[in-house]
Amino acid sequence: MLIIKQLKSAPLSTITIIAAIILFICSSTRHLLFQSTAFEMGIYDQVTYLISQGLPPISSFLEVHHLGNHAAWSMYPVALLYKIYPSVYWLLLIQAICLAIGTIPTWSLARHAGLNKKLAFAMAIVYLSYPVIFNLNL
Repeated sequence: MLIIKQLKSAPLSTITIIAAIILFICSSTRHLLFQSTAFEMGIYDQVTYLISQGLPPISSFLEVHHLGNHAAWSMYPVALLYKIYPSVYWLLLIQAICLAIGTIPTWSLARHAGLNKKLAFAMAIVYLSYPVIFNLNL
């Protein structure tokens, strides 16, 4: 009942949180089933772990310093989460949240284009329903 009340009072934030949870569960399940075949995920997991341990982020896959390859400064704040508990699930959670947050600019663009709140909300749902968003998460 609380979810229905929350959905009525703040539908966009509720659906964004629900989408982030669903995306995280799906990507985590795939990883648990040994189906996460992303080469990049292995690189980012190793680099984030190395940064969290105070070591230079030189990937053994690429044998180069990660900042020389991607200049991914964002991995340094993420490494703080690895200090709490080093797990690739942090990366999967951040990815799910970032993909779900795409509902907010989608809703804003729809409102800016002149759609009413219900249609803008529908556009946010369409964004989440788009297969590329789900497949990017996996």
